[in-house]
Amino acid sequence: MISLVTRSMILLLLLSMFSSGPVMVYANNKAPSVAVVISVRISPSAAYEHKTVLTNAAALQLLKGGKEEKAEHTVAFSDIFITILQHGKTSHYQMDKSGSLWNEAELTRLVLTRKATKQLQAHARSLRTSHYGSMLPWSEVSKLLPKKSTFSIVDMEKGLVFRAQRRAGSRHADVQPLTKEDTKTMKQIIDNRWSWDRRAIVIVMDNNTRIAASMNGMPHGGDGIPDNGFSGHFCVHFLDSSTHRSVHPDLFHQLMVYTAAGKRENFLHSLSPNKLSETFIGALSQRDPHLLTTLAEGANAETLNYFLNEMKQGTTFRMMNRKQSYLDNSKVGLTEELIIPIIIRRKNQSEKSVALQFELTRESVLSPWKIRNVQQR
Repeated sequence: MISLVTRSMILLLLLSMFSSGPVMVYANNKAPSVAVVISVRISPSAAYEHKTVLTNAAALQLLKGGKEEKAEHTVAFSDIFITILQHGKTSHYQMDKSGSLWNEAELTRLVLTRKATKQLQAHARSLRTSHYGSMLPWSEVSKLLPKKSTFSIVDMEKGLVFRAQRRAGSRHADVQPLTKEDTKTMKQIIDNRWSWDRRAIVIVMDNNTRIAASMNGMPHGGDGIPDNGFSGHFCVHFLDSSTHRSVHPDLFHQLMVYTAAGKRENFLHSLSPNKLSETFIGALSQRDPHLLTTLAEGANAETLNYFLNEMKQGTTFRMMNRKQSYLDNSKVGLTEELIIPIIIRRKNQSEKSVALQFELTRESVLSPWKIRNVQQR
């Protein structure tokens, strides 16, 4: 049997894992009997987060009068995660817009009192303000970050930080790491392999202004900083910026900008059937299971599990250059069906041209589109 002192030390260790400040030391090893950890992050697996810990009386007051009930589904999207430590049990929840807490593992919903819900939402708003960047248009950012200016880049998933400098760029910022150590950190962010995949980041200026942005991780083009271990530059995008090849904003860069601003759901709900389908393929291409799960909110479990399993097996997906134009009924219809050619490659096999058939629907012309089904043809 675990002693009371040992049990207290275990709870103290758990709290240290979630606390944003230094570990608290309690007299006589008396750890809190109950704690509520409120955290904001862009995905369940993200290491970068801002959090608040309520203990003992404050936590008990928040939970008082709360009712837990069975639920058939869980919240489709949330960046607010709640961990409750009570009676030796740890429970994990995601909070929806109304303030209800959803436990996906146990398929339950915890409904707090109205007063407690408002308190929880206030904590969440404060954390989100600290966590995300401001979504500023490229025309404004280009003036705030002139050429040769330096700043910090925070990766929203891993939380790693490195220093960089804007070297050039007219449609977006061409950026380089400042030192070899910064290059090493950048490569750790992108899993130690150079990649064109887009990542949500926050630019932190020296005056502490935080700007939502997106970067790729592929060195290319001109160089400018000697001895930094990085040959060329990488691209950083902001709201309404575009690539070298197009005057139109890149879909996935814009998604990551909105993600870094805490507005991913808004962006996804604004997409046409064409763009929503392309984003689904982009999630497959970038091997992003959380984004894929979010996009498959309206699909059946078999559809999602099929593609998640393909991802686990190492299958790669990429868009073909689309020359065919698609009829866009997004302004009048409630259903849409699209067939999009892609290239897939399964492990130890050659590339293969296939097509994905998307079935999309929405409740009204004012409602967001949802992917109902995806099949390989």
